[in-house]
Amino acid sequence: MAGKILIYAAFFASIISMMAFFMVHLGKEKYLKFGRLFFHVTAISVISATIYLLYLILNHHYEFAYVWEHSNGELQLPLLISTFYAGQEGSFMLWTFMTAVIGIFLLNYVSKGDRLEPQVMSVFGLVLAFLGLILVLKSPFIYVWEKWPGDVEAGFIPDKGKGLNPLLQNFWMSIHPPTLFAGFASLAVPFCFAIATLMKNKYEDWIKFSLPWLLFSGGILGLGIMMGGYWAYGVLGWGGYWAWDPVENSSFIPWLITVAAVHTMIAQKRTGGYKKTNLILCILSFLLVLYSTFLTRSGILGDSSVHSFVDPGHEVYIALVAFIGIFILIAIAALIYRYKELKALNLQPNKLLSRESSLFLGTITLCAAALVITAGTSWPILSKGSVDAAFYNRMNLPIAVLIAFINGISLLLKWKNTDEKQFFKGLLFPLILSIVVTLGLVFIGVQDFLIALFALASFFAFFINAEIAINILRKNRNQAGAYVAHMGLALVFLGIIASSKYSKEENISLQLNKPVNVPELGYTFTYVGATPFEDPNNKTDTKYHFNVKVEKDGKEMTMKPIMYFSQFSNGVMKNPDIANFPTRDLYLSPMGLEQPSQFKPEDIHEMKKGEEVKVGDMKVQFVDFDFGGVEQGGKEMQSGNFMIGATLKVTDSKYTETVSPKVKYTNGEPEYIPAMMTGNGNYEFYFTKMNVQGDALATIAIVDKRNANQNQNTQEETLVITASIKPFINILWAGTVILVLGFVISIFRRRKELRI
Repeated sequence: MAGKILIYAAFFASIISMMAFFMVHLGKEKYLKFGRLFFHVTAISVISATIYLLYLILNHHYEFAYVWEHSNGELQLPLLISTFYAGQEGSFMLWTFMTAVIGIFLLNYVSKGDRLEPQVMSVFGLVLAFLGLILVLKSPFIYVWEKWPGDVEAGFIPDKGKGLNPLLQNFWMSIHPPTLFAGFASLAVPFCFAIATLMKNKYEDWIKFSLPWLLFSGGILGLGIMMGGYWAYGVLGWGGYWAWDPVENSSFIPWLITVAAVHTMIAQKRTGGYKKTNLILCILSFLLVLYSTFLTRSGILGDSSVHSFVDPGHEVYIALVAFIGIFILIAIAALIYRYKELKALNLQPNKLLSRESSLFLGTITLCAAALVITAGTSWPILSKGSVDAAFYNRMNLPIAVLIAFINGISLLLKWKNTDEKQFFKGLLFPLILSIVVTLGLVFIGVQDFLIALFALASFFAFFINAEIAINILRKNRNQAGAYVAHMGLALVFLGIIASSKYSKEENISLQLNKPVNVPELGYTFTYVGATPFEDPNNKTDTKYHFNVKVEKDGKEMTMKPIMYFSQFSNGVMKNPDIANFPTRDLYLSPMGLEQPSQFKPEDIHEMKKGEEVKVGDMKVQFVDFDFGGVEQGGKEMQSGNFMIGATLKVTDSKYTETVSPKVKYTNGEPEYIPAMMTGNGNYEFYFTKMNVQGDALATIAIVDKRNANQNQNTQEETLVITASIKPFINILWAGTVILVLGFVISIFRRRKELRI
């Protein structure tokens, strides 16, 4: 009850705050204190609801459906805390919490001087009101008997929680979602400033106020995106860090627009141009956040994304559509209302050979990439199918080449006008150096023309930015942010080229204790057996390290990819192991374990109910399955711990008997319990598999004990893995860190400028 009250309080207080600030915008200054007061009430209510939900999770209050569905007592503290945002309701709560906290800092920020406080806070209050409305409709404070009425008695408290999805039981779960949502929440601020300046009809100072926030959004959102990439690389086992998954894309698209807006804002500060462009880009960046939220939380991408949430329900679906629709209408209405004033802006043409022109060209290129990715990501809405990753690679590679070249060229240009001789003189050395290095890559094996061109452009951007950054760092560190960020981006590009285009991958079958040399990779692999281990976050499942000895040049190490049967997902979970070296990663991903077969192919018989087969002098008829009290498809079967059997009618030359072989599953692993005739000890009957889809089929093995020695299979247990080499992938991760560092330096510079 307390949680619901706090959410309702936040919702209504945000509406009052929004209305009060709007009244101030209309000239009624007396409402300013009410706007501030009720905004603080909103923030305090949201923060209190957040603390209360954390309290419920940490103290295992399983009477709340959300707590029961996503947590349990086995999870260690960091992962237990992360269950806060593991589901839809919690992720909305996290977004609202981040927005409220950012709002506290924003209110303090805009209340100093003439920083469009009433206009900014009225729009920001509307954002919080919509988030509050979604929490009212999709509350994390619903009791289990409220969520499943009729199935659960009122007042019932489950003994333990369902637990956290094994895919989410990872260190990155603790920091990746909060980082990403901090980026999403902060993008509301530049949007609010853009709408505020349209309300105020002043188009000069707003970029000075909003640029630090835009830089923060770009830096934190970019960091969150790459955290997700590193998480996928280290946990999912498919060997990559980016799959053009629709949910990955839905975070990436607003980031591209944010980066584009940063550059045109800087151009406006220096030249006074691009006023309309900046307004549109800041508006678009937040609208794309709302669109990505709709895609990931409406259930639309359920069949085309591994990240997507299930359908949230009709009411929440309508609320999400209204959320996007109303803010689109606000933006369009504001732009139309100020059409005459906006039309009069930016009348002076720009010189072609100028930095502002190159920045604008870069902005168009970034927007083109965003448009391509948006089209591919939105395709599941229009069609049942999804766009293949090859589409994104093919369409974005030429765009990435342009971005890299523009990155470097723009720094050689001056604001407003550039001397041609000076420009070409500055261009010569980094271009020659880049060509020499790229030719070296071509010599050692880079044969694809577009990839070579991409490498050339990336080296070109890196060398120019590195030279300028080194010179600036000697004089004034605060001004080096842009160049450091550009260096990071160039390194990210080079890391992508090396680690994705030129990785080597081999599928290998490793019989127990039998070395396999893989010359394509340069390593010898030996599977030396599996060892169980206990995961402190998951004591229900027994996990196994599948130990692989890896040898090269007289040196050896043991790598330990993981496989286990998960009772949560009722399936086999797999995690890779990665050996990191300065110039490459060795990546082992387990694919499966092939056990020695107990039975010869001729012993196996698939039989429908009532069907009869003849084996030697016997007739064997499959009568029915014997579930023995186990509910078909019920909780016991889902747990992976159950026993079932098959009823067989066996007739030989003397007797007719009914036998019932069984199979016992422990954590999903089968143990076959044979049956025999009392009057004929020559045969053993095994029930090995059940198929109840369509025609019910039982797989029965009938083993002639007189030929037992012939039935022994000499093949050893075999581990199937995918081994791959990821060259220079560390350049990608280093580039990400440097890119974010550049954003941080730039934020401090822009904040310092405000105090001057």
